[in-house]
Amino acid sequence: MITFYDINSDLILEPKIEFITKLKIDPFKVISENTFAIALSNNHFDLFTSNDTFRFTPEFKLKLEKKPSNELNYNELIVLSADDDYLKLLKQYLTLEPCFKIKPPDDLPRQELLKLLKNSNCKNGFLEINAIPQPEIDIVLIQTGEEFDKIELTEPEKINRIIIYDIEKNACLPETIYSVAKKFPMRPSPEPQQTQLHTKLFNLIAEYTEKNISSKIIWHISIDRDKIFREKTNPETLNATFQAIKKIINSIKLNREEHIQKIKALIEVFYSENYTELEKLNITTQIEKFYIEI
Repeated sequence: MITFYDINSDLILEPKIEFITKLKIDPFKVISENTFAIALSNNHFDLFTSNDTFRFTPEFKLKLEKKPSNELNYNELIVLSADDDYLKLLKQYLTLEPCFKIKPPDDLPRQELLKLLKNSNCKNGFLEINAIPQPEIDIVLIQTGEEFDKIELTEPEKINRIIIYDIEKNACLPETIYSVAKKFPMRPSPEPQQTQLHTKLFNLIAEYTEKNISSKIIWHISIDRDKIFREKTNPETLNATFQAIKKIINSIKLNREEHIQKIKALIEVFYSENYTELEKLNITTQIEKFYIEI
């Protein structure tokens, strides 16, 4: 379940299970302002509040368009209730975008992990430790930044992701942040000049690197993140992405050639799936130059 921890005052806020069912019922018909529901599936779970739906995957938390009950597909539905303090925190957490995300390797020393967390410069927000697709999410309230030293990371092998949501940094994001669904687009695709293909490509390679090599590479290399995550895609931002991928490859110590071939394969698939948009940006030459450089 989703549990909030105020480690400064040893306070734990968690919901109460009202009932569990395997029937395919409409969640919106069994919840109210003081309750919410979690629908479990094989590799993700959906959370329903009285107004919205959110999907939790091993990689992302996404706001979804509301679906008719006959289109819902889940294995089990859990309805939960909570007090106002919990629901207030839950609603705030659901609206925030992450500013830091890491899948810690099993052998990463705790002090090294704490150093990475502190470098996020989060002073006011939430630190999430999740085990998705299991519906187990622990959220530590960050109020000063000193909470990082108090966090106990038990059973690190069960941790899927550690994510930080900073309230101040989110205040700078556009209100339509959820309109760009990273893996579950629920709305018509935006116009080509508005797509963030450079961001998607970088995230694709970063995800591969985290899972197959080391998550430390992504956070240790010096890259132009502001340019990569710029709102509009153009040849300049895509070139920044290729340069970042080049630095990632140069940081690989073991089985480098094998990983180069797999990264090139990922890029080729990405290129073919987004061919129309990429062709308009005329980046074929950039891809060929990138291959020569690596």
